[in-house]
Amino acid sequence: MIARFKILQVALNEFANYSYENSSINRICSEGNISKGVMYHHFKDKDELYLLCIRYCYDVMTSYYKDNLISSDNWKEEIKSFFEIRYNFFRENPMLKRIFFNTLLRMPKHLEKEIKRITKSLDELNYNFSMKILQKIKIRYGLKPEEIIFLLDVVQNMLNEKFHKKMESLEEGNDISLEYEKTAEKWIDIILYGICERD
Repeated sequence: MIARFKILQVALNEFANYSYENSSINRICSEGNISKGVMYHHFKDKDELYLLCIRYCYDVMTSYYKDNLISSDNWKEEIKSFFEIRYNFFRENPMLKRIFFNTLLRMPKHLEKEIKRITKSLDELNYNFSMKILQKIKIRYGLKPEEIIFLLDVVQNMLNEKFHKKMESLEEGNDISLEYEKTAEKWIDIILYGICERD
């Protein structure tokens, strides 16, 4: 059990600093002074170890949200708080922040289904929060909350694709997470308030 925990700690650091493609079991063993025999006794391959690290990251992040979400009559305050929780989590957990964005923007295609299963609980939390906010907002006649959430998903997928391409052109270790967060926040603001000048 101690060996498995030690492997996880070293692997989290590895997958925080390197994308899946550039990460290395050899480096994990070397950095953690772990024999290959011990490594493969606990994990059959890099995929299994990588998915465990992703699960750990998303479980911790989901729990953090659940522990810190506030309920308010003011939906603007709730949205502000939601973003602050995310910023605080990333500030307090820089290693998990790097794993989160490596997964989001450099997801290995052959593990996409397994990763989607792992991220489902955080996706559901985001969906439920969005629905809760939309029920508090007087949305335009004829629009349904589900249609707005679909639009949010389209925008997020577009951003993911844009930043995925940007990540591919950057050297390993470059951090574009703040730029991503600010861009996402701006697009959510545009969706909520439109493009017309406010009075």
